[in-house]
Amino acid sequence: MKNVIKSQVKAGLNRFGINVTSMKSQRYNPELYINSLRGAISIKKPLNIVQVGANDGKYNDPIYNFVKSHKDFTNIILIEPIQSVIPYLEENYSYHSSAEIVNKAIGDKKLSSIQLYGVNQDYWDDINAGYGEEWPKYRIPTGVTTTDKDQLLQWISENVQSDANPENIIRMYDIETVQPDLLINESQNMDDVQLLQVDAEGMDDKIVYSFIESDIRPNIINIESKHLNQAKIEKFNKIMNKEGYNIYDYTSSEKLAMK
Repeated sequence: MKNVIKSQVKAGLNRFGINVTSMKSQRYNPELYINSLRGAISIKKPLNIVQVGANDGKYNDPIYNFVKSHKDFTNIILIEPIQSVIPYLEENYSYHSSAEIVNKAIGDKKLSSIQLYGVNQDYWDDINAGYGEEWPKYRIPTGVTTTDKDQLLQWISENVQSDANPENIIRMYDIETVQPDLLINESQNMDDVQLLQVDAEGMDDKIVYSFIESDIRPNIINIESKHLNQAKIEKFNKIMNKEGYNIYDYTSSEKLAMK
C-alpha cells in the first residue's frame, strides 16, 4: 500500500508541474511542500495529518491555509504543549469538524513528562525580535519554547531588551508526554498518517524518530531544520534514507522527507 501511495503522490506532484527526481539538483524550491500536499490530497481523501508544535495553528503556520481550504477532505491532530495557547488553537480550528487538539508533548516510552523552557510573560513587552509585527502578542514568545535552555538563552540575548538576569526571563514547564502510537490509537478519526508536520524548536528530529519507532511512517514529513547542527542533520538524512525517504532541503531552514 505504501508503494501505491508513493507512486500516486509522485503522479499528483507531476500534475502540478513538479518532477520530484529533478529536485535534488535544485538549491531551493519554497513551493515544494505545499505542492506536495496538493499532489497528495488529489489522490488520498481524507488526508490524515499530525502537526507537532501547532502553537495557535494559524500565524506563521505552513499548513493552516491548505487545511482550511480542504477542511472537508482532511483529518488533523494538533499537538501543542503550552496550555495558554490552546484557546487560540481551538478558536483558529473551530471551522474544522474533525480537528483533534492534544495539550501534550510527543515523547518516548521512557518518559512520562519533559521539561520545556519558555519566555516569562512578564517580559513579553520587552521583546524586539524584528519579525512578526503583525502577529498576536503571544505568538513570538510562545513560538520559541524549547527543550534546549541554552538555545532559549541565546534567543533572549538577541531579542529581549531587558536588564534582568536572563535566567529570570525564562519560565520552565513540566509537560506530560504521549507516545505516537497511543496518539493514533486514541484518535477518533484516523488510524494512519499521511503527513507529519513538525516545528519543535530543535527536537524535530527526535520527534520524527519517535514516530518511526512506533511504526508510523507518514508519506510526507516536514520539519524545521535550522536548530539542528550538522551532525544531527547528517544522522537524520541517513536514517530517513534508510527508511526509504527522499530528502529535500527546499528552503534554508526546512527539510521535507517523502516516500
